[in-house]
Amino acid sequence: MPGFFRRLATFRWPILVFLIAPLGVSNLAIAQDQKTPAVQPNSQWQTLVVPDTKDVPELVAFLDLTKKRQPITAEQYVEMQRALRATAQKLMETISDRKSPEFQKAEAEFVSASVMLLGNEGPDAQRKTFERFRDYLKTRSKIEFADIQMAVLAGQNLEQLSDYNLAKEAYKTFADVFRNKKDESLVDVIALLESNARRLDLPGNPFPLAGSTMSGEDFNIESLRGKYVLIYFWSSITKACEQEHPYMLSVYTKYKDRGFEIVGIGLDEKKDSAQSFLKKLEMPWINLWASRKNGVSKVMENFGVSAIPTSFLLDKDGKVITIEARGLLLGKALEKLLPDDKPIAP
Repeated sequence: MPGFFRRLATFRWPILVFLIAPLGVSNLAIAQDQKTPAVQPNSQWQTLVVPDTKDVPELVAFLDLTKKRQPITAEQYVEMQRALRATAQKLMETISDRKSPEFQKAEAEFVSASVMLLGNEGPDAQRKTFERFRDYLKTRSKIEFADIQMAVLAGQNLEQLSDYNLAKEAYKTFADVFRNKKDESLVDVIALLESNARRLDLPGNPFPLAGSTMSGEDFNIESLRGKYVLIYFWSSITKACEQEHPYMLSVYTKYKDRGFEIVGIGLDEKKDSAQSFLKKLEMPWINLWASRKNGVSKVMENFGVSAIPTSFLLDKDGKVITIEARGLLLGKALEKLLPDDKPIAP
């Protein structure tokens, strides 16, 4: 998928934030990254009230002004998106010509705000938003990059739910919608959406991993049967990997003699960089080499890894327990699987 990741890097690299962050944090990051001028200082945030009117120019003006707001809290961001959605809905109910630029703008703003609010809605509303956005994509004569952003974001926000089923359905459905457009420029994003769906299918299933260690030795995950195994995707250029390392090392030290192992997968573009990183940090566990080109590698595609670091925890039979095993989530999981009276400090 190198082409799509190059477009992400060229367009706005921080878009990857929403591939790993909860809705409130991710949406706020995206809003700040847009760098639109603030209507007023954040310290003077005022409650947004949708105009009680059917005057189209007035509603459009309110919509445009609201989009320029710069919230600094998740609550303010949710308020802004709800105001955008309500205003857009009022415009769509007011404008009779569905082909007019004003109606199309309102519809785009409505589906966008609805996607942004997915994590703040109940199950029925979430499905309704997914179906509305699916139908909207189907009607698009040409898929724009903003549509791609929304498709990835919709799936990611649905991933924050305890049940992955709707997120998997969304990824697969959006991939099918894009495929039906028969647009060669969408090949990469189709692959990304399908790989994300595969990642959500991992829990409860075997994790087939084989490759070469940094020193060139053959490795197969089958050799670690009988142990709990953390699959840890890392890169020397990702600051979070270095920041999380002390905690990772403390977890490994605590549990390595009680049936726990880590298999790191280095995803640097150059092996020298990965090896230097290993020397800089103490990584006493197994480390494989899976080079990236243009931001992605085959192993990332296979397992739907869209952000680094990413960690999966496997059980003693080599089946995936969870695809969310970073930081304190890992420590808590191991405390249950391998209980001990000495909890690890964060």
